[in-house]
Amino acid sequence: MTAPMTINDPHRPGEGMVTFRVTGQGVDDITYAVQAPGDSGSEEQVTRPELPWFVVTDARGVGAMPMLTLTLDGPDAYAECEILTDGAPAVRGTVHGPAATAVFMARAAAS
Repeated sequence: MTAPMTINDPHRPGEGMVTFRVTGQGVDDITYAVQAPGDSGSEEQVTRPELPWFVVTDARGVGAMPMLTLTLDGPDAYAECEILTDGAPAVRGTVHGPAATAVFMARAAAS
């Protein structure tokens, strides 16, 4: 198991916030959203992000689910990701390999 990431989470528990964090190398694309299942259109995309990367976003709403998709590029590409809801770890994962894609989803955030 890897050590927890060290980027500080800038909000307090109970605020209905989600933090997405990504470290590694060779990350070609990050797509993230917090939306109810079945909704679409509110995804944000970051191409060739500078790592480590993180964003904090509002997660209030009925059934809002944090979702993160990573696409890698390169033979030595790998990424570690973490989704936090209200400052608490909800999902951690690792992806590696050339042209790998991974999708991570967490339970509904606080509304």
